[in-house]
Amino acid sequence: MNALLVQTKTDLTRSLFRSKPFVFFSLAMPVGFYLLFTKVFNMGVPEEYMAIFYKDSMIQMSTYSVMISSLFSFSMTLIEDRKQGVKQLIRLSPLPESSYYFSKILTQFIINSVLIIVIFMLGRFVNGVTMTAIQWMSSGLWILFGCLPVMALGTIVSLVKDPNTASVLNNMILMPIAIISGLWWPIGMFPAFVQKVAHQLPTFYAAEGAKQLAEGKFPESKGIFIILIYFVVIMVLSIYLNGRKEEVRR
Repeated sequence: MNALLVQTKTDLTRSLFRSKPFVFFSLAMPVGFYLLFTKVFNMGVPEEYMAIFYKDSMIQMSTYSVMISSLFSFSMTLIEDRKQGVKQLIRLSPLPESSYYFSKILTQFIINSVLIIVIFMLGRFVNGVTMTAIQWMSSGLWILFGCLPVMALGTIVSLVKDPNTASVLNNMILMPIAIISGLWWPIGMFPAFVQKVAHQLPTFYAAEGAKQLAEGKFPESKGIFIILIYFVVIMVLSIYLNGRKEEVRR
């Protein structure tokens, strides 16, 4: 247990205090976008709709922030550990390899929770977003749940040897998915076929379910099903690819 706590503390320190790109892309950029959208690009939004606009934008940018962290931070941490031989050391130590992965997942959940809290606080104290305690908590927890497939995708990206290649791949995955999922603009602005694609993406339901919870409603069952299916399929694929990679090394 102590070894797990030490590993988690080390991972948190490395991600939050030693990685400037992480702080910028995972926190500063989504916060900047949220303030820009709600304070500058809010022209044309009817006064009576402004409260909903502030709340929806807060949830969308929180989801986007967690997506960046779950894909970039998670994959790059795994790549860095592999390059430094951390996994090899774990295999030679008494600490089970499962504990290594558990600490990574736990660390990522803590980081993602911090990101959500920061943007939620901006929504509350800068834009006056009001919700009950249960609505705040359930919306945040739903975003964590809805982005599980993105974290799973990070384990596949981590199989790339070169960090620069992995970074490019992350961008190629993240930007289109975030836009199509309606995290930047309402999907109603997109063509019908793009909207159909959005309704098949877990990240769309990550934000949509959080919005529903913020209104005191329960997320639709289709969203739960799609998020779980994506997560299971991606994890099975990741385990298979990791196994193949280990076989090649032998």
